[in-house]
Amino acid sequence: MGAPAKLVATNAVSTKIKTLKVAHILRAGGLLGHTTSTLAGVAASANSARGIQRVQRFKQRKAPFLLLADSVSTALKQAVMISPALRKLAKQSWPGSVTLVFPATQVLAKACYQQGHVAIRVDNDEETRRLAKYCGGLLLSSSLNRKGKAVEKPNHKLRFRWKRYLAATFHASQQSQGKASQIFKISGHKIKQLR
Repeated sequence: MGAPAKLVATNAVSTKIKTLKVAHILRAGGLLGHTTSTLAGVAASANSARGIQRVQRFKQRKAPFLLLADSVSTALKQAVMISPALRKLAKQSWPGSVTLVFPATQVLAKACYQQGHVAIRVDNDEETRRLAKYCGGLLLSSSLNRKGKAVEKPNHKLRFRWKRYLAATFHASQQSQGKASQIFKISGHKIKQLR
């Protein structure tokens, strides 16, 4: 795949151009090291089998992985049924740093699901949402670390150390908070906080 690209957003026009370039890399099956509003992540297009396989190799596990959606509408389209509890929590939490887990229509790769449920977030970072939009509405994502290691920031050293995995790194307009998202599981009318 060649040397990974380093794409740093600096202003609105160049940010949009760089986001389009990164989306092209993801749609072609590449992996991205990127910032989100929570932890730095590794992402692939949720519609790219090749990209999903690369995330699995990088993370050293098969599933499940988080989905980052471009909008509340896209996220809720994944639900088998939109209960009042799910609708209310989604409206209160998104965009933001809250991940919701709920029963989903299983139309994506198996790596997106665990026991018929999906974990999904509409991230607070505008560039993350725009990138998801350019990739069909959803990114498959996980924290930017290998099994048992600390989460790292997508930077120059990391890009070359993991060049066999990452096709690009992307620094969004805001920095990651450095802490994991809250996770809530919705089953019918019940809401349970998992983290």
